[in-house]
Amino acid sequence: MFSNISSINFNTNQSVTSTSSKVTTSENTSIFGDSIVKDEKAKLTKEEKKAIKAAQKAERERIKNTPDGIIQGGKQGSSAGDCWLLAQMNSMSKTDWGKEALQNAITQEKDGSFTVHFEGAKKDIKISQDEFKKAQKNSDFSSGDADALLLEIAVEKHFKAENINDGSIKGNDLAGEDSLQFLLTGSKGLQTTQEQYYEPILQLMGQNPKDNAGIAATYTFFDKNQGPDGTSHVLSVQQVILDKKGKVKEVVLLDSYRPGVTFTKSYGQFASELQGFGFTTPPKLAQKGK
Repeated sequence: MFSNISSINFNTNQSVTSTSSKVTTSENTSIFGDSIVKDEKAKLTKEEKKAIKAAQKAERERIKNTPDGIIQGGKQGSSAGDCWLLAQMNSMSKTDWGKEALQNAITQEKDGSFTVHFEGAKKDIKISQDEFKKAQKNSDFSSGDADALLLEIAVEKHFKAENINDGSIKGNDLAGEDSLQFLLTGSKGLQTTQEQYYEPILQLMGQNPKDNAGIAATYTFFDKNQGPDGTSHVLSVQQVILDKKGKVKEVVLLDSYRPGVTFTKSYGQFASELQGFGFTTPPKLAQKGK
């Protein structure tokens, strides 16, 4: 379907601060439910407020320590360079096929260990509780979401076993057999820098906002605010907003350094700063297009 797209590989380096753009987040939305409508909040007693905070804390701990097949956090580590991997997770979680692939990827065994299944590589990655707990304290990995962390550990173990990217998840191609999409589904993603290809894909995503037309997309740009000299950084495309004529107006993005909120770039800014646009279509559709 998109086999004629010119592909360019990008390496991404570690980043240390969050992207500076207009933040647009709803006051009443949070994966932890900690944004309460002001009128309702004013009516709560001290005991009720205390109970809500306790429930929120318990939910954070559950998400942090227990995989549930849902990507809902996963803040990039301060010394990590795997924004590409977290962006792919977040993009997949916006599609129906991606949610299913993520849901089926991780199994917790009776002894407390974990098994991550890579359908594309036809292999299972075993992760012990000790490895999991150790990674939780390592800034080379993300924090806050057990699913995201276990996928990071599994991809790194796979890379080391197969001598891919020098065994490191820091800085990797956005597509091909080393991408998370391929590892979980067997379908290769594509990437391009050419507007004639990525603009109609964005339009298609905007026309089908429920699941972005089944397209998991990532966006690479040079972020001059990251580090002393700036660096390439990968974000997840969460939503595409069209104008009245059906043209791309804005692109809503998610930065793995700030997983709780999204921010918006105008299409003009998005296009002018773009270094790479990676995308994966639904696995069955991708196979038919070969």
